[in-house]
This record gives sequence, structure tokens and C-alpha cells, in this order.
Amino acid sequence: MKKLITFLVFIFTMQNIIAQSLQFYTGKRDFIPIEILMEDGSTKKGFAQDFMLPDVATFSIMGKGPKYANLDRKDVKFKSSKTDTEIQLIPVSDIKSLIYTNEETQEQFQLDKRLVKEINKNQELESEGKVLMLPLMEKGPINLYGYRSMLCKADFGNNFSAGSNGNEDNCQLTYVMIYLSKSEDSVAIAPVDYPSLSPLDLFNLKTLYKKFYTAYEIVGADCPEFLKKVDEAKQNDYFSNKTFRENKKAMDAERKALLKGKKGAEASRINMKYRTELFTNIYKKLIDDYKESCK
Repeated sequence: MKKLITFLVFIFTMQNIIAQSLQFYTGKRDFIPIEILMEDGSTKKGFAQDFMLPDVATFSIMGKGPKYANLDRKDVKFKSSKTDTEIQLIPVSDIKSLIYTNEETQEQFQLDKRLVKEINKNQELESEGKVLMLPLMEKGPINLYGYRSMLCKADFGNNFSAGSNGNEDNCQLTYVMIYLSKSEDSVAIAPVDYPSLSPLDLFNLKTLYKKFYTAYEIVGADCPEFLKKVDEAKQNDYFSNKTFRENKKAMDAERKALLKGKKGAEASRINMKYRTELFTNIYKKLIDDYKESCK
């Protein structure tokens, strides 16, 4: 518990050091091949600009989250061919999903439009929400969406800053922002909105953990058998520091084996992969329970 609180307090302290927040791009800010699924059922194929694909991440001061990942865009810059000089602005209100295919690996990366709602202090789903284009991390009966928040070492000194050349060996993962949504739903739930947490929230972690169970109860409300699984998880304090530590211990042996003989950026990529999974795997257990309980 003390280690977790110390780590989170460190994150909040950093916002007093960081002068600004910048987007983190894994490639050039260029037009990339994209397929746009429209709300009317039609499809547009061409090129879109300013996407942080395939790996959506952001440097964000706590309290200013998704807009720095450009997830709350109002329109998409699009052209039908890369050599086109004419750029169209397609309103996000007309878009359902954006699909990018890596031309080298043929891997697909997807952003889905969702009305994002948070769990309030009364353990209820807020009434309004905000429209975001969410990066799909894992597809299933309950989709897992999210992005990484990074803190990186500046090129111009030894202090941590938002200024960085984007190399993963200079970056530290602070948290993974997670959203849950049924595949067919237009609403996604943020169990805990990490960017908006205050230092006071860190001393009431049990209330924060309750929000995780509430999120699953809402998203899986159509399946009574699954709700029993959520109740079991609640009784066993599944969302806890203890589970986090157990997951870390289980992953460490494999991580250390892969790190053997690796240095620099290569080692950092391995650590980043495992640290990301450490933040996301805790959510997947109940998603798997839903798959098994609600066939």
C-alpha cells in the first residue's frame, strides 16, 4: 500500500515540474492509410493525418487526460490518395470506427467512437459523458479500450519533462487509462479516471476499487451469472494491491528471462510491454469470466 501511494504521489508531484504536455507519436505526423467506417454503414478508404497509431500514448498533466492524446477530435483530416492536395474534414459525428493496417506486418489497429461515462463518487454512472475515439486494446463480448500515459526524460537535461524525442528508453509508464464497452454499445465506461484523481483520492483507495466492480456490474448487467462472478471478486478483494503484486511476481520470471543480455532501447521495450500488461491484465480476468458465463 505504501509503495503504491508513494508512486502515485510522485506522479502528482511531477505535474509541478512539467511545463507543458505534448502528444507522443510513434511515427511521423503524416497521412497514414486508413479505413473509415461511417455511421450510415458506408466505408471510406484513403489517408488520414495526426494519428498516434499503432501505439496510442500521451504525456499528460494529471487532470488534462485524453485531449492530449487527441481522442476528443471533432473531425478527421482525410484525403482519398496520398498525393491528393485536397484535404477533407470528416466530422467525428459521422464516423463509427477508424481502422489502420500496418503495411509491413498487416496488423490492424482500431479506434471506435464511444460516449465515455465515468463512475461518480456515489458509485453511479454519470448522466452525460464525452465523445472520444477510443483505441481498441482487446476485442470481445466486452471490449477493452485504453491508452498509455508516459513521462519521459527531456533531451535538454536530466530533469523529467514532457519534452522528449519519444524513445522508449527515455520514457516511464505512469498508468494505462482503461475503458470498458460492449461490442454493440455506443457507451464506454471509465472505471477510474486516472487523469482527474486528486492526492486526496490516494488515501481512499477502497472507494476507488469499488468503482471497478460497479463498472463491471453496469457493463455486464445483462448476464446474472456474470454478476455472481463480480460479487465473488468483490468478496475476495480482487481489485487490490495484493492482486497487483501477485500478477507482477508471476510475470517477473518471464520478463527477466527475456531481458537477459538486452540493454538500452531493446530492454526498455521489453519492460514497457510487461509493465503495460501488468496494468491491463487485472481487467481481463472479469472479461474472461463474462465470456465463460454468458455464452
